[in-house]
Amino acid sequence: QYVEGRIFQTTQQEFDGDFTKMHVKLNFRIVEVINQDAITEFVGHAHQNDHIRRQIRRYRGKVDAVVDVVTNDGYLVRLKPLIVTEGRVTSSMKKVMRRTVSEIITTFGSSCTYPNLQKAILGSDIETSMVKALNPIAKVRSAVIAKSELLKSGVVSSEGPTLDEIHAAEVKAEAELKAKKQAAESEVDEAPTILEAAEAMESISEKVSETSSEEISDEKEGIANDEDESVSEEVDYQSMTVPQLKELLKAAGKPVSGKKSDLIERLTGE
Repeated sequence: QYVEGRIFQTTQQEFDGDFTKMHVKLNFRIVEVINQDAITEFVGHAHQNDHIRRQIRRYRGKVDAVVDVVTNDGYLVRLKPLIVTEGRVTSSMKKVMRRTVSEIITTFGSSCTYPNLQKAILGSDIETSMVKALNPIAKVRSAVIAKSELLKSGVVSSEGPTLDEIHAAEVKAEAELKAKKQAAESEVDEAPTILEAAEAMESISEKVSETSSEEISDEKEGIANDEDESVSEEVDYQSMTVPQLKELLKAAGKPVSGKKSDLIERLTGE
């Protein structure tokens, strides 16, 4: 009873004799002791760090993720896949690869029991599925479940949206947000700015002032012309000679006798 709850660790090579898995460490928890026998439960595994470092060399890309999955029999397991590519990959490609791997693991894990998931983790079923799905995105050198951990047992998954429905909702939300941004930008482009409105008002006021000044100048010119005409109509008879005055009187049909002052009076009509 003193050893219950302890973690027993061994390599996969010692467990199933596969020498290609000598770098994989298996963790078992002792759950019960019967006489001289200890009943254990598989609680996770991990690849050795030096093996992972040897896989990731220069000019290679590394993509890792963390995926939580609930099996059919209610076991909550955390899986950490590791993908090593032949060449370097961009951040957008890494994002797509993480999403693809998460979908594969979630779909597989939620459709099987915990013992079947253990076999898939220690075998090559999940790894083969990941390589086939990731090769069209980037050339994959290796795709493995680098670490697993049993978080909880007896979990009952509540009803809710599936992973595909969640992704569809995210895509729809992004499209709606993009459409709203484009509509807002178009409204901003069409609406005149405050500066443009001020410039337009200024140009209108300038036009109004120009037209009013032109009208005022035209009125002034008309008044000046009238004054010139009136001045020109007022003839200076005093500077004219008597014969000139008589000629004007003859042309007007008036008598021509008398002094110069009399002649001027007749011409002015006073």
